[in-house]
Amino acid sequence: MPESQPSKKVGGHTYGRRNLNMSNTAEEGALCLYSGHSIGRFSSSSMRYDSHQACVRCVAAAREGRMSFNIDRLLKKERKRALKFWSKVDIAQPDDCWEWLGYRCKTNGMPQFPWRRPGISTSTQHHPQRVAMWFTWGDLGYTGVKSTCGNKYCCNPFHLIPQKIGVFVDCDSYLESFELACELHTLKQQIAEYNLEEAMKEQEKLISQQELEDRSNLLFEPDSNFSDRFQAVVEDMLSGRHPSQTNQNPNSHFQDDEENTTENF
Repeated sequence: MPESQPSKKVGGHTYGRRNLNMSNTAEEGALCLYSGHSIGRFSSSSMRYDSHQACVRCVAAAREGRMSFNIDRLLKKERKRALKFWSKVDIAQPDDCWEWLGYRCKTNGMPQFPWRRPGISTSTQHHPQRVAMWFTWGDLGYTGVKSTCGNKYCCNPFHLIPQKIGVFVDCDSYLESFELACELHTLKQQIAEYNLEEAMKEQEKLISQQELEDRSNLLFEPDSNFSDRFQAVVEDMLSGRHPSQTNQNPNSHFQDDEENTTENF
């Protein structure tokens, strides 16, 4: 058997390199999206194939046909992003197309999801099908993905097949999987909780803006009573949002003294 050689194709655009065959050599790369896939326990990098920057462990799992909707398998910092992504997908029945409800380019209608991934791709916008592959099949870098339904707006992982990896997809076995059904049900609940939380945050933001507008109108309205103005100022001071309290730093004097003492040495 010949010795493994690194990929001769270096550089190039992401969407041009995705059609290359998967190499058999790996190198240290960006940290994988999934927990436990780092080189070491406290390492901030993972082993990736040099041709597609695909995580070695994710490729092995994908070749075995392991697909998951479990968000808890992701890194903590990526779980909210996953919920944000899935909240923009119309999750229907497993054998139906899941339409993308998020942003679409105005010029060509191409669906896009914003995500900056240093070390994986220079692009800041990714096709939702690729993102759906990352969150289900694994962090496969810029490996190509094709949909069996032919719908470019479909984000159903059951309809998506990673390319150049050797994944054999048995749709019937996935649709009949009780484990995947439970994970999908849990994902829907998490998305509902995420949407409710975001709606509450937006409502609180609108309420706070309205309160600020009412307070400014009260303070600057010449016909308002002095007692109402005085009460508004006292409430602002008690809550710590008065203009005289925003720029004050109680430790400024101590910091100045410390800086003066350090300069003497």
